[in-house]
Amino acid sequence: MGREILTFQLGNYANYIGTHWWNIQESSFNYDPNAEPSEIDHSILYREGQTSQRQVTFTPRLLMVDLAGTLGHVPRTGDLYADPIDPAQITDDPSELTDVEWDAQKLEIIKQKTPAKKHPYQTDLASGSTEGEKDYDFANTVENWIDFSYTRYHPRSINVIDRYEHSKDENQFDTITNGMELWKDTDFQDELTDRTRQYVEESDACQGFQMLFDCTDGFSGLGLKLLEHLQDEYGKPSLLFPVFSPKPPMFKSADEPMSDSIRVVNTALTFAQLPEYASLFVPLSTMQRCWRNIDGPRTLPNIAYDAANLYQTSGILASFLETASIRYRLKEPASGGFLSGLCCDLNAYGRKMAAAGMAMPFPLGSTQDLIDCLDQLEDKSLSVQLSPNVNVGKRAIVQSVCVRGLPLNRLKRPPTSKSAQRQQIMPAYRCTSVSEMLQFFYSCSLEVSMSHVTSVKAPMTIRQPFPVELFDKRVGFDGFLTDCPLAQATMAYVQQCPTLATIQSSSDLGDGLEALHREVSRIRLAKIPRFTECGLEEVDYKETVERLLDLKENYDENYEL
Repeated sequence: MGREILTFQLGNYANYIGTHWWNIQESSFNYDPNAEPSEIDHSILYREGQTSQRQVTFTPRLLMVDLAGTLGHVPRTGDLYADPIDPAQITDDPSELTDVEWDAQKLEIIKQKTPAKKHPYQTDLASGSTEGEKDYDFANTVENWIDFSYTRYHPRSINVIDRYEHSKDENQFDTITNGMELWKDTDFQDELTDRTRQYVEESDACQGFQMLFDCTDGFSGLGLKLLEHLQDEYGKPSLLFPVFSPKPPMFKSADEPMSDSIRVVNTALTFAQLPEYASLFVPLSTMQRCWRNIDGPRTLPNIAYDAANLYQTSGILASFLETASIRYRLKEPASGGFLSGLCCDLNAYGRKMAAAGMAMPFPLGSTQDLIDCLDQLEDKSLSVQLSPNVNVGKRAIVQSVCVRGLPLNRLKRPPTSKSAQRQQIMPAYRCTSVSEMLQFFYSCSLEVSMSHVTSVKAPMTIRQPFPVELFDKRVGFDGFLTDCPLAQATMAYVQQCPTLATIQSSSDLGDGLEALHREVSRIRLAKIPRFTECGLEEVDYKETVERLLDLKENYDENYEL
């Protein structure tokens, strides 16, 4: 029985993250028939197809949207199903076309724009020469997400908004109302909804939708309208990830304070309306604060990154998605191992917003057992928050935890070992699996909390074009922590990485929503006419903003005696 999920990526930074995510997944594909089968069912997010030459394809079940100018050398239909053109058949001289009868003197020649320059990685990828350890310096050479994309897309996956041109310096697609206006374009809406319908109809049993979208510009409005359509048309669970770029461009005809205010209004209106249509939404950012001021990059142990670099930060967030989604991508799902189970566990009492956290790499030493690693954490948190304006405490937490790459033989010392005597007095020694031991750890370290833990044996595969430079010198090539320089010298970079990801619901999330409401309440809508010019009335605006407080109240701890 199929459990397919359709993925949406709306916006430039969302496509940065999504590109890394598909790359990570495909780097773990194993085509060796004698290899141990994967615990992950890749057909949940991928679809099998066939080219006109009857070649079998395996492409993401994906609809992505971005502005004009982002695709570079790649055609809108992708480059997988297109029939190649023989360069020898192309000419700029009409007199050479002898099989066509026309007057060459009266023929007007219209030359196309110069083809976009390919990134060296894409050039090598086309020629099949990317298998070595060549340093492409992606962090400094990537101009857009297409430059580091390894994945080949289905012809219906890529959608371009022609009326807006992508720019690093000035965003023309600026307001949530602009995104909602775009949805009224019947041609655009019909094409996107038809492609959605085709994906859903070719699935055996589509279990729902997941969506990444840029939250601070016009893609927020487009995401809301698309989400409303999905809810009305299909009524299936939807898991959303509003993403915040660490370096958003200024908006057209707006200075920095005005651009900040536009971002705040977009975010507030989006968060206020998401609970009506989404099953659950999890904001993502590598920054601590993203409402008005975007600052405070998160500190991830043993990870070093440029806080403003889109290529590196999106790689971190993609690693979270790759790990956190394991729960609903297993071949043999446990209880609650579906998209609906994840959402239902975390959205009780109208708490539709949750927070992201991650430990990459998992802080396990190369010679250490998991039982000792967890015992030494004491009061320290195992994961780092990846949701903005959130600081989840240690009380009244409901969470979904996914961990990968922790081998069973590193759980604890066997009873016959002399070194096991110290461990045997620990209550956790009775645990017989990674998931059971983590479940026990959280039950001891978090008060009145519930944790659903999913564990798989395979670590996250690290291959270019992933930002392999993220890991510091303490991380060995196998992803475990070590102080031995020889453990790293055998490989050019880390080859795999044990990772843990959490999606958490807690009363602490209400503080961030209250701060967002406080911030947006300081803004006078009349001073930003671009919202009202698209039909946003002052009364509707205030009513929508007040919904933020309604959502915030769902996180209050109210007790009745």
